[in-house]
Amino acid sequence: MIGCGAVGSLFAANLAQLEDVEVWAYDLDQAHVNAINAGGLRLTGAGDVVGSVRATTDPSELPACDFGIVATKAMHTEGAVAATATAFADGAVASVQNGVGNEEMIARHISRVIRGTTFPAGKVLSPGVVEWDVRGDTTLGPFERSPAALGEVERLADA
Repeated sequence: MIGCGAVGSLFAANLAQLEDVEVWAYDLDQAHVNAINAGGLRLTGAGDVVGSVRATTDPSELPACDFGIVATKAMHTEGAVAATATAFADGAVASVQNGVGNEEMIARHISRVIRGTTFPAGKVLSPGVVEWDVRGDTTLGPFERSPAALGEVERLADA
């Protein structure tokens, strides 16, 4: 997870519920990262979930990843993806951000990009705790300029 604010936390904590998925989060909020590492990532509200997530502010700590999901604010996309690109050298990265042009920025650093839209909403209540306000659908598909194989899109969508 690249960006673990409210939306990134919703994805990270829920993906961490899957037995065969190891979830890492990259975020610059040291207090949030420390809380996640100490007690897990907790969601309240529309779903009560505690996800076992490894979090870091240091992109060099990220292992090689099959998939990434960018959930930063659009203004932080370029810096966050540039910092974490090495972790996704053999992987594919999806954007679930608001705004136009995020996939193009990601494609400058990552060769395989997945386009996404998402409607869940939440807010960070305190470090390591996010209120899940609205459940919503997420749609994933190939980004035309540098598409991931359909099989990869399906694997991520099925998670």
